[in-house]
Amino acid sequence: MTTMICKFISLRVIKCVLVLLSTSTTITTKVKAIRPNQAFVSSTSNTNTNKRTSLRPLFPSKNRKIHDNVYIYQPLPSSSSSSSSSLCNKFLKDDNTDNDEHYSSSSVNLNNSKSTDNTRRQLLLSMLVSTGVSTSIISSAAFANAADDNALLTELVTVTEPSIASSVRSDGNNKLIVPPMDKRQYETFTLENGLRVILCSDPTSFSAAAAMDVHVGAAADPDAVPGLAHFCEHMLFLGTKKYPQEDSFETFLSSNGGSSNAFTDSEDTVYYFDMTADKNLKLEEGLDRFGSFFTSPLFTEGATGRELNAIESENSKNLQSDTFRSYQMEKSRANNQHPYSKFYTGNKSTLLDMTKKNNIDLRTELIKFWTTYYSANQMSLALVAPQPLHVLKSMVEKSFGSIQNNIDRSLIKPEEAWVGKVNPFTLAPRGNSIIPAQKHIVEIVPVADIRSVTLTFPIVFTSLEDKEDQFLNKPAFYISHLLGHEGPNSLLSYLKKKGWVNGLSAGMEADLSDFYTFEVACQLTSKGLNAMDEIVETIFSYIRMLKEDNIPKYVFDEVLQLNELEWRFLTKGAAGPYVQSLVKGMQDYPQNLYIAGPRRMALRYSDSKLLSSAKPRSKFEMDKQYEDTVQSTAKLVSKLSVDNAMVTVMSKTFDGRTNKSEKWYGTKYSVKPLSASTLNQWTNSPRAYNFGISYPRPNPFIPSEEGLRVKKPVKDAEKMEVVSFEERMKPITPPEIIRDDGDEGRWTVYYKQDDRFGQPKAVAIFQLLTKEVYDSPISACLSKLYQVAANDRLVEYTYDANLAGLSFSVEVLPRGIRLLFSGYNDKLLDFATYVSAKLSQDFTSVLPDNQDEFERYKDELVRAFAAFDVQQVYSHAVYYSNLAFNPKNFQYTNSELRDAIQKVTLDDLTNYVKDLWKSGKAEGLLQGNIEKSEALQFVDVIDRTIAFKPISSSDLPARYEALSLPQNSNPTKIIVAEPNPDNKNAATQVSYQCLDTTEKAHVIAEIVGTILSERFYED
Repeated sequence: MTTMICKFISLRVIKCVLVLLSTSTTITTKVKAIRPNQAFVSSTSNTNTNKRTSLRPLFPSKNRKIHDNVYIYQPLPSSSSSSSSSLCNKFLKDDNTDNDEHYSSSSVNLNNSKSTDNTRRQLLLSMLVSTGVSTSIISSAAFANAADDNALLTELVTVTEPSIASSVRSDGNNKLIVPPMDKRQYETFTLENGLRVILCSDPTSFSAAAAMDVHVGAAADPDAVPGLAHFCEHMLFLGTKKYPQEDSFETFLSSNGGSSNAFTDSEDTVYYFDMTADKNLKLEEGLDRFGSFFTSPLFTEGATGRELNAIESENSKNLQSDTFRSYQMEKSRANNQHPYSKFYTGNKSTLLDMTKKNNIDLRTELIKFWTTYYSANQMSLALVAPQPLHVLKSMVEKSFGSIQNNIDRSLIKPEEAWVGKVNPFTLAPRGNSIIPAQKHIVEIVPVADIRSVTLTFPIVFTSLEDKEDQFLNKPAFYISHLLGHEGPNSLLSYLKKKGWVNGLSAGMEADLSDFYTFEVACQLTSKGLNAMDEIVETIFSYIRMLKEDNIPKYVFDEVLQLNELEWRFLTKGAAGPYVQSLVKGMQDYPQNLYIAGPRRMALRYSDSKLLSSAKPRSKFEMDKQYEDTVQSTAKLVSKLSVDNAMVTVMSKTFDGRTNKSEKWYGTKYSVKPLSASTLNQWTNSPRAYNFGISYPRPNPFIPSEEGLRVKKPVKDAEKMEVVSFEERMKPITPPEIIRDDGDEGRWTVYYKQDDRFGQPKAVAIFQLLTKEVYDSPISACLSKLYQVAANDRLVEYTYDANLAGLSFSVEVLPRGIRLLFSGYNDKLLDFATYVSAKLSQDFTSVLPDNQDEFERYKDELVRAFAAFDVQQVYSHAVYYSNLAFNPKNFQYTNSELRDAIQKVTLDDLTNYVKDLWKSGKAEGLLQGNIEKSEALQFVDVIDRTIAFKPISSSDLPARYEALSLPQNSNPTKIIVAEPNPDNKNAATQVSYQCLDTTEKAHVIAEIVGTILSERFYED
């Protein structure tokens, strides 16, 4: 299916969709849809290695970006989270993602694959495709008199000449540290106007991407015009002096296989585009058009008025988003004199009505904002393209060299207006905040059926050293690793055994120049909602252990070792997300650390030859480096106190019991002071060992050096040569069949050894085809309950494996059961053998122990299905449209599943799972750093473990064939009332069905879709 999602117009969503039957291809273009940044991830994130950036937040995120079109994930080096199932990721909050799997509540992904800590680390290091970078360490005159913080930080990170195995690229006296497996050519330089630039030449690619980070964001909005920075971001796309037509840039990109986007963060605004770049002149034109955003935007009166409708439409959509609502609630607890307390998004009221009332001309204010802050020396530019470096440099100088420098801003950054001058949070009983911060509990009524308690600790920088600690030592990473751990005797393990929580998350959230927040959030059960005081007490017991009992040295060493393992095997990813990460890194780090800084740990005192080489760091290089990290971590822990905690609880049970309404989103809430006895109970919490809680054991799954050996060296891996169009169009050699037992036999196995990437990783996928597992809504519900329970019950074993780069998923699909194992192949077979045995032979060990546990899992599904009602209206439009194409037993309606889940029992689940693995026809695919004999051995082990009985070919389940629409002269119409009465938006989806399933038909559909998408965008 090929899908184009087109522009939001006022309160209506216009959506044009092309559908190809009998295919699974989905191409989505999203336009004008503000997205908050996802900074909290659950441990049950998707294991699909091709979707490593498609994470779902466990709880509403605070460290978010106001983002148009794409839901950007900003990796943080200090975040970890845990949960018992990924249901909470998809349905127990409104995350506004546009993935097709969110549209249908009957296709819930319940894979417990990667742990959050590992997933977040993977995104932090993220194959160079992470769409954000970690911590923002920006200098301030309030913290130091140093004229050049980058120079200061360069002194802190000693970098000298590279070793023979170096991955360093030269730029004058600076050496750019890049991952060992990245063979592209880099160059960094600064234009005469002060614009910092990083170029990356990749001759093996045929596309280019560029991003510009302007170091000003929503925190710099004038008090009288909330949302101005975001509005400015919108307006730059709507015509420039050289290219005055409003849709000029989008039309150019559409005709050159490209796209563009932008997002507004607290202190940065990032613009980016990508396009096909085979021809120099086309890329040069694209850069020239892009550069004109920053030299001569028009800000026409007509566009200014029209774009206000787009802002209002986006805000209207966000009113029913728990993510935006809870974010603004936290901001309301900040000092109202601090810019963090502002309403970042803006709406028609703030941008039009309020400005008129105060006699402010919006266009004049817009131009003033752009002129003041859009200064070349406050910008950073990243460009990745196939052209040689000298060609790219010439293009950049031509297109961006004329950006003006604002003399008044040459030495002053926007944040210096408040850093060191305004406290982010006041500790008085009320202070200057709308909602009291510490020593109060805020009870919020969510839109979705969420139950959660969150402890938020503001970590305010008091000196430049504080910021350097977070920048170089990253102490929050170690603390979140421990608090968010899911292994035996962990905090989560104890809370789940009490029946209080389904998941737990820990990590950095809000991140500004003068503070960040550290959060611990729990997804509560109904029982846990009534035990909130005890849950918080247990969290502070763990924090007490962090303060009083030394963290074992092996914990620090392991975190560093796993971090280095990811860095060592990073490979290039898509150019678009990569340039976005680069420009943010350029704002936060010195030149030599543009790439490595956000992605690596233990940077202080590191030896340059080791830091810049391919040799792994398995432990701290010197005692001083280790001691400095321990000290930084202890300093952070000291700030995780009862007196510094902001407590927030979300539950539908508060509906009708609140007495306040938040100004911008209308969120219903109440505020209650915490009693002295409660504060005393938390302050004097028991020792953690009283609850059976202790530090995690050493991780047995970290691969050995021998296990990381690449078994088949990739030919020409070091070469970076231009690849012709003809070469790119040659099909990749498909996997070969290495075992075929015939139509009536047990197995068909496909295999392909890695001959392209040169990584010590493999993936093994096994599917047992059977048609009884998904033949009714009851079966569908039981399959999901099985996945929830299995993921939850196995997590104490799989969590360490997840941290060490191993993952698994189990899915019950309409045509059978699928198992997927992936990661470093050193211990992959042992891992897969244990998990598959638990799932099939010892299946009772992964089922609920008792009725209470069964009800806990069932409650997750009940709320998941109910959360369908509060999804975005365009999600509902796509969902109901898809129902028209899916045949019977391949998808069940949300209402069918909601009815069925109420009927299932623990006995039903046990009987269902008992027969789940009994019989079928098995298929397998093994690919990666694995030899043929090893692949066959792998299959033999899985075969003996599952021990299923083969079925005849006549008993095989039918393959998916989409239903065809009625062949009428008039279109088929599906009109459905929006299930959420509080959501006043509407959506229309138009689907064109193509019955031709040839490759040519696919291509034509995509071309038509691109044409229609652009027309709808500009309508």
